Amino acid sequence: MKKIAGVLLMFCFAFINAQSPPAPSYNTIGLKVFFDASVINESLRKEVKTMILDEGIGFVTQNKEDSHINISFDEQNYNISSSKNGIIIFKIDDSKPEKTAQLLKEKIRQYAYGFYIRNLNFKNPSYKFSFRLKPMKYNDVSDNLEEVSLENHPESNGVLNFNTSNSAVILEVTNLSESPIYFSVIEINSRAELQGFIPNANCPLIGSERKIPPKKTVAFETCFFQFGPPFETLTLKGFATSEPINFNPIINNEDNNSLDYVQSYYTEMYTYDFEYNIVDSKGNMPYDAPVDFYRPNSSPELNTLLADLKTVEATSGKLSQNYINTLNKISKLHSDLGNLEESKTFAKKYARLSRQKKEKKQSMSKRYSEDDQRRRRAAIRATRLSRMNDAEKVEFLTKEHKQQQTEISILNDQIKRLKKELETLRSSTGANAQMRGVIPKSKKKDIASEYTYRALIIAEQDYKDENIDNLKFPIKDAEALKNVLINNYAFDTENIVFLKNPTRKDIFKALENLFQVSSEKDHLLIFYAGHGVYDANFKRGYWLPSDAEIGSKSSWMSNLDIKDYISNIKTKHTLLISDACFSGSIFEYNRDINTNATTKAFEKLLKKNARNAMTSGLDKPVPDESVFIKYLLKTLIY
Repeated sequence: MKKIAGVLLMFCFAFINAQSPPAPSYNTIGLKVFFDASVINESLRKEVKTMILDEGIGFVTQNKEDSHINISFDEQNYNISSSKNGIIIFKIDDSKPEKTAQLLKEKIRQYAYGFYIRNLNFKNPSYKFSFRLKPMKYNDVSDNLEEVSLENHPESNGVLNFNTSNSAVILEVTNLSESPIYFSVIEINSRAELQGFIPNANCPLIGSERKIPPKKTVAFETCFFQFGPPFETLTLKGFATSEPINFNPIINNEDNNSLDYVQSYYTEMYTYDFEYNIVDSKGNMPYDAPVDFYRPNSSPELNTLLADLKTVEATSGKLSQNYINTLNKISKLHSDLGNLEESKTFAKKYARLSRQKKEKKQSMSKRYSEDDQRRRRAAIRATRLSRMNDAEKVEFLTKEHKQQQTEISILNDQIKRLKKELETLRSSTGANAQMRGVIPKSKKKDIASEYTYRALIIAEQDYKDENIDNLKFPIKDAEALKNVLINNYAFDTENIVFLKNPTRKDIFKALENLFQVSSEKDHLLIFYAGHGVYDANFKRGYWLPSDAEIGSKSSWMSNLDIKDYISNIKTKHTLLISDACFSGSIFEYNRDINTNATTKAFEKLLKKNARNAMTSGLDKPVPDESVFIKYLLKTLIY
């Protein structure tokens, strides 16, 4: 009887798992790792094996043919190779043996995460789709893409080859289902690193632009791709769903549970894989994995402090308080980043120099203020100069000048290095960013340049009527949106009107001004954050400006008034974003107040006039600390 019960329990468990896939975590990966006989360091073997088991990544197998990755040692590097094709995917430097196991574990974790994504397999027929890379040739003169026939296109074992000199492709997606789908594609390289393919920073297709009607094929010609090394086989992992999903938490591997974001879509998803090769001019793939050396975990703040430390040392010396304080900050940052040894090193240096400085102060019989010391140094210098003859003065001043020039040179070097780092950071998200082989390019980079992008941003936070509660977050939220529009999109500062706690008259005046200055070459964004109210008797929603009175509907702003202006302002496109309670009523019937107290689709859209609205809620209240604006900003930034 117990056996029967056990079998039934196992069956139920399997059935539940089949119907509702488990929350993604490392314990579902099942990565099989094989240690080659060349790995004789038993301590390292044990540490890596323990991590694999404890973190649920998989297990160590004694059968090489049954493994996914193999670990070997060549007397200089530990190599992690793919069992599938024998290619070395990681080389881990062993010059710091005490760090080797840590590096090995990091690389196995990294590979396991990408391995998990690559092997996701969901086949809900309601969202069945496929896609391919369609070979193209880009004509610089005509700015057109020309299709290349597949008949004579090079391939290896049925996988298309694209070279780094003249190959170009576009993505073609086919919806094989009876329902509309939204798709996203992630690129996975040999090292199991993830990168957004579509959308990405250079081809930022919004959700509606990734919508494919039933039984339709769409070629995305405005985003085409060219290729760069390394030479390897890459996998494109496509996801088709019932609505757009933000895959950035997965791509960035924000934490071990970052896949939880899409867990609710597992039973409403279809996945599709497409492989392609990046080859050299001879059609070969001479893949050579880079050597991974131990480097402490870093951050922009840490890099800035390390650069500051060198500058302070050159200009103020190691016993300056600024230098000592910077050492302490670096030690704490290293600790926060998990670099315990580095943190300890800087902490010791901080303690030693702090002690030296204290002893020096104690030995001084008299303390001078900063001004006194400056005057004292100037007086000593003047006295020294007065005792010198002309030749000695020239020698003294020449030496002093050289010292100053040296300090200036050090500062200039620091500036050059920081500029170079800034340029690198910019290029990493630009058109020339290294995308592990794929370099996306926009067919027409100036699609938006012929238009003027305007914005009216309204933040109502402080109300004159004591019966209306003040809010805490609208101005902060609105400022964040303004910064995103300027820094990430085609909005110029002079074309953004930002109203903080405006009156009803102020808002109408701003709308009237937009009516006067706007043209059919303009795109307009109107954003409102503040109180909203819905009057059931009038079946109408309202915004509450700062001078609104709780008992006077004439001091409120009706959604009908807002819609009239939006309809008549002469723009190509107008988008209203309303982060207020009951804001959905701007469509049909609206922060809560109690009245009782660039693609083809993009190009086509640009040719049409449109008026759209995006709201934080339909006929429901929304909180002061807006979840809507949080995720809106996150989506806009990515």
